[in-house]
Amino acid sequence: MAITIRDIEQHYFMIEELKQLTESKVTTKALIKGGYLAVDIGKQLEEEKEKRLKAEAELAELKATISQYLDSKQALINVLK
Repeated sequence: MAITIRDIEQHYFMIEELKQLTESKVTTKALIKGGYLAVDIGKQLEEEKEKRLKAEAELAELKATISQYLDSKQALINVLK
């Protein structure tokens, strides 16, 4: 399989950073480890999204509960006037 690489300088610096990140001196090892890191980070991102959505739903439920409480309190105050 042939690969055409453009922006060689940009790729060089990316690969050097990837080697540092993966603590590998060999480019192919760094690329493979980088791929595994990307997959792991993708999974973590999905888990964090699910947690965020759950927290947002819980927050919306709590806001609705507080709003209902405040409305009930105001209705009671109005009745007692």
